[in-house]
Amino acid sequence: MSQSPVPNSYLSAPASSNTRRAFFLGLPAWLFYSLLTILVWGAWGATSKVASDGIDANTNQIFFTLGLLPLMFFVLRSPRIRGGHQRRSGIAWAFFTGLLGGVGNIAFFRALEIGGKASIVVPTTALFPLVTVVLAVIVLHERISTEQWFGLALAFIAIYLLSA
Repeated sequence: MSQSPVPNSYLSAPASSNTRRAFFLGLPAWLFYSLLTILVWGAWGATSKVASDGIDANTNQIFFTLGLLPLMFFVLRSPRIRGGHQRRSGIAWAFFTGLLGGVGNIAFFRALEIGGKASIVVPTTALFPLVTVVLAVIVLHERISTEQWFGLALAFIAIYLLSA
């Protein structure tokens, strides 16, 4: 296993042939990063409303993208960015993902710009996994349980209740 840039006191990964279970600050690493995502995206939702009160959606997207530049320099240092055909395919899909995300961001910023409340727009747009689930079932042929279909129905009800 390669040397981790994170001190061993924060991150440990017991050896396993099939899975790598990493821990960060005593939490499974995936959970730590998921919670960090919630925290950062929550703050992002609130600051997006403040920004949208001062500039239009397109300008907001430009500055949003510029705000990513410092992170891009950090990420480009990853040794995994170079590689063979599979890497190039992954990079192409990541680029396409960025285009989809950018269009979604502009629509999100526009919703805030034209008067949408952050307390309504953010949770409503956070229901985007509904599209992911539908596409996963149709395109990737994944199966979801009856309980998961029920959860999807509740999410649609949540959209209705939030928009009322």
